[in-house]
Amino acid sequence: MAGRNQWLRRASEKMGLTRNEARPGFFDQYPRFYSTSTVNAGPERLNERYRALIGSNELLIRDKTVLDLASHDGRWSFAALKAGARHVTGIEGRSPLVEFAMATAQAYEIGADRYRFIAGDVFEQLDKLQTNSFDTVFCFGFLYHTPHHMLLLTKIAQLNPKHLILDTAIDPSTTDCVVRLAKEEVTGGDGGAIAGQPGDPLHALVGRPSRSALELMLTSFGWSFSYYDWHRAGIKTWRGLDDYRGNRRVSLVASLGSSKAAP
Repeated sequence: MAGRNQWLRRASEKMGLTRNEARPGFFDQYPRFYSTSTVNAGPERLNERYRALIGSNELLIRDKTVLDLASHDGRWSFAALKAGARHVTGIEGRSPLVEFAMATAQAYEIGADRYRFIAGDVFEQLDKLQTNSFDTVFCFGFLYHTPHHMLLLTKIAQLNPKHLILDTAIDPSTTDCVVRLAKEEVTGGDGGAIAGQPGDPLHALVGRPSRSALELMLTSFGWSFSYYDWHRAGIKTWRGLDDYRGNRRVSLVASLGSSKAAP
C-alpha cells in the first residue's frame, strides 16, 4: 500500500497535482494501467472516466456480457470485470496492447474464462460475432477515430445489444449535422489514429461528428440516449479533462427508452 501511495503521489506531482487535489479512484488500486499505455493514462483522467463510464453504468455491466471495441490495453474490459460483468470480449487492432491486456488480467488474477481479447480490425471482427451474444457494448474513444461512423453503428446494431455506452470526441463548433474530417498522424506507438490510409501510411482520416449529427445517427437506429453530465460530477480539478470540460467530448448511454439530452 505504501508503494502504491508513493507512486500515486509522484504521478500526481508530475501532472501538476498536489496530494489534496488528486481524488483517489478505481485505477489507484490497479496501477499497472498507468504504465501499460502512454495515452491518457494519468490518474485523474482515468479515475474520472471510470466514474463516468463504469461507475455510473454498473447496472448495465453487472452480470452482463460486454463487448469492448478498440479495447486498447484492456483497462475498460478489466474495469467491467471488476464491476461484475459475466464475460468481456475485447477487440483491439494493435497486438502489443492485446498482450498487455492479457498480462494485466492475469497479474490481477482474473479468471481466464471471463475474458477474451482479439487482435484484429474492429470492422472485420464485428462481422464474426454472433447476434444477441452481448448485452452491452463499449465504444470508448473509437468512433471519432474512423470516418465510417454509420458503418460502425450498423455493425453494432446488428449484434442487437441492449445498451451502447459511448464516449467520443465531437465537434462543438456548430449546431449543424456535420462530421468534420481531418488527417491524424499515425504515431507508431499505442496512441493516435488506428491505421494509416492507403497511399498515405503516415496519416489516418478521422471524423468528429457534431452533437446533432451524433444524435441523428443514434436515433436513426431507433436508439434513445442519455448523456452523462460531466459538469455535475463533482470534479474539483479539471486537469487532464479539458476536452470534457469544454464540451469537445461527450459520454452517453444509447438504449431503448426516452432520450434525454444534456442541458
